[in-house]
Amino acid sequence: MRRVIFILSFFLFYYGCNNSEEYNFRGEVPDSRLVIYAYAEADSLLYAEISKSRTGTDNTEIDSAWDIKCQVYVNDCYAGELRSSGNNRYLSGIRPKAGDKITIKASCPELEDATGSTTVCNPFPAIELDTFRDMSALQLRVRVKDNGEGVNYYRLVVEDEIYFYGMDWEEGSRKIDSSIKYSYDVDLSGDALLSEGLISTILGKEINTNPYQVFTNETFFGKERVFYASVNYPYSYERKTWMIEHKDTIHYLEKKYHRLRVKVLRIDKSLFDYLYTLGIYEGQPAMYKEPIQVSSNIQGGLGVVGSCYTRETVLDIPVVK
Repeated sequence: MRRVIFILSFFLFYYGCNNSEEYNFRGEVPDSRLVIYAYAEADSLLYAEISKSRTGTDNTEIDSAWDIKCQVYVNDCYAGELRSSGNNRYLSGIRPKAGDKITIKASCPELEDATGSTTVCNPFPAIELDTFRDMSALQLRVRVKDNGEGVNYYRLVVEDEIYFYGMDWEEGSRKIDSSIKYSYDVDLSGDALLSEGLISTILGKEINTNPYQVFTNETFFGKERVFYASVNYPYSYERKTWMIEHKDTIHYLEKKYHRLRVKVLRIDKSLFDYLYTLGIYEGQPAMYKEPIQVSSNIQGGLGVVGSCYTRETVLDIPVVK
């Protein structure tokens, strides 16, 4: 009997640690389902990613042969389709307005239809940013105003946009350094939800249950609030350097510029719930992940159809001489 229990325990441990897939909390083997990740923003093109969940009996992925159709409804009226742009990405020429109800319905012959809806978020006042340097960190003060028309949900994002110029980038190149996202320290104390952002695991380690930095207007309903964040100071520079190529010495000017994009997004409740529950799951140690019911508003499938309204301010980091 002990041998049977040991073998069963080992199987469950191995199965749980080597599959990132859908689990059924009733203990049944679930069927594969369509997964939709989509968002709508006022006056912006609709965008979606469509794939399918993996199970212990089905690890195949969606490809161009699946014949997926993705219909879009605006205020319950058919408005067109999302067209594939490759790599499970879908785009359309539809530009919704604030307050529009957007419904996305995905279907394919092999799986159940999946449908999700959202109401496009209304705008909110522009954000303000000021900074100061503290040792090797750049301190950010982000001022956010809330309209106070009801419960609002927000997300704070900091991106480092890097521009390179030099021999390897003669025309100049640009990339987004995603490593800075969600890696900064941010003071969201006072929010009843986020003040409990750290929890202890069975190993005694604390994890951040809110890595996507979502918050509500609970503590500044109809008012203004300043949020404090810090990032490692990004250094921009220009320097003369050289390289040897075919026995010739080539002198050139190498440049690296940083541009911080600080964004506050007003998001709908569905996207807020999805990101918060996803953060709880992702924050757990890989070998000891506990089952987390990640929130979804997709009928017949998984994922989220959400909306946002983005306020952004840009900070160019000066060159170090």
